[in-house]
Amino acid sequence: MNLPLRGNSMNMSVSHHIRHLTRVGDPNRPALKSMRRVFRLLYGSDPHPTPGQMADIKRHMLMGDRLADAVVEMYKDLPVGQGRKLVDQALEHGIDSIDNPPQALIALFEQVDDEPIWLDHDKLRLACDVSRRVGPSGELVLRNLALMGGYLGAAAAKPLVFTGQLDRMTPRRLVETGKFWMDVTTVGGLGRKQEGFKSAVRVRIMHAQVRKMLLDSGKWNMEWGHPLNQWDSMATILEFSSIFLTGLRSIGFIFSKKEREAVIHLWRYIGFLMGVEERILPASEADSMRALYQVVATICDPDEDTKVLGLSLANAPTNIDGDRWWEKQLGQLERTLRVGYTRFILGDKAGDELGLPKTAAKYFWPAQAPLRFGSELVRLSVPGATQLLVKFNERVARQQFPQKVKQTQADTTFTPVSALAR
Repeated sequence: MNLPLRGNSMNMSVSHHIRHLTRVGDPNRPALKSMRRVFRLLYGSDPHPTPGQMADIKRHMLMGDRLADAVVEMYKDLPVGQGRKLVDQALEHGIDSIDNPPQALIALFEQVDDEPIWLDHDKLRLACDVSRRVGPSGELVLRNLALMGGYLGAAAAKPLVFTGQLDRMTPRRLVETGKFWMDVTTVGGLGRKQEGFKSAVRVRIMHAQVRKMLLDSGKWNMEWGHPLNQWDSMATILEFSSIFLTGLRSIGFIFSKKEREAVIHLWRYIGFLMGVEERILPASEADSMRALYQVVATICDPDEDTKVLGLSLANAPTNIDGDRWWEKQLGQLERTLRVGYTRFILGDKAGDELGLPKTAAKYFWPAQAPLRFGSELVRLSVPGATQLLVKFNERVARQQFPQKVKQTQADTTFTPVSALAR
């Protein structure tokens, strides 16, 4: 999830390969050929979108979130801050606790409070355990594969560039995204009265507010698609699900099919709460990998903003922070290993497009994979080892995260930007 930054400076460039050009969706693009062959081998079908599917994809690139957008539109008819108060009251106490609630708010909460018939709470619990047991490696993959990879699609990354001050605000955005992830991947966290549910809805409203500000600015180029559109929002769900799993498996983690399907299911429900149309939400691992191919098939080329975003993320503070010389050295080592992981998993061409330095650290990750794989086999053979890992990593995360919030002064209430960069 790319939570928008806050700031007042902007570096905006226009991609020459915008989405409506015929090159988008061309199956002969080099990046698609190998993915298409692998998908056919694993799933026995062709993932490339048909003309009808391409038309539907383009339609979703021009769609916002009707229900959340209507709530944000409602804000202008209320005293400043009153709209957010109503949303918070409905989240905390239910829509029935509000006297004469606005129709837009009723419609939104009718959708999020209507638990889908396909929801499986056992799968949610399993997916949360999977998310915790991988420990710090999960953050590595989300930051240096999922977020970095998202920057390669220039159009989808434009909302971040519009709000500027990347160097100063990236650490805060990472912590805010981390707060969201921890909320929604806590066992039971997506219950109606729990923090995961509330965070998902608050982030949804924040995205709608940013979308309105971008459209009202007169600076948004619709050739990039609708800001924070449905297709890009579905792609963000993939970052936390299938891309997350793929990145972890690439460095030696083992997941059963049941665990992989559970993670896809978890993020299907989170996507539902965040306003992504069920029509395009993957319902299985195969659906998710097909959607990932289609996202790559419809992505536009990187541009100069890709490098700005990539370098900002690469230079963000590491988990090892301090003034002692050895802390600085360890921090630099962590930064180098992170860059190496991005180059290993995304390739050197993508690394160059992201402006990342070349480093031999990319060879560290395939070299350590057999050791990780071996430790995973031990975990699977020792009764109770998996749950022990889950509990240990949960405790560590709960102890360390508040300090990160304090250090970055992150806004964990998911309040949107107050003004666009100029």
